[in-house]
Amino acid sequence: MPDSKSPDPQDRYRDTVFLPRTSFPMRGNLPMREPEILARWESIGLDEKIIEAGKGKPVFTLHDGPPYANGHLHIGHALNKINKDVINRAQRMNGARVRYVPGWDCHGCR
Repeated sequence: MPDSKSPDPQDRYRDTVFLPRTSFPMRGNLPMREPEILARWESIGLDEKIIEAGKGKPVFTLHDGPPYANGHLHIGHALNKINKDVINRAQRMNGARVRYVPGWDCHGCR
């Protein structure tokens, strides 16, 4: 058993890590902050501004296939959807007019 004067194992390396001092909170509290952020975006018309800024710019189209045509769901399905979301958002932030086309046709039917 460690004696009472020895540092807490959790704090042992605290003085060896050189992190900047910041006013940012340690926790983001995103479940509480997200509604505030979304309300602000709504109030300033951010979505409309992005659409307006994209007028006349090239169209980026992503045709998405079915999420799981065969077999059981696995982490790869989530990663696939996350990657497509990131790609679409990045294209939109770069000024492209993004056209996302979800596809659910697993058998060539229209």
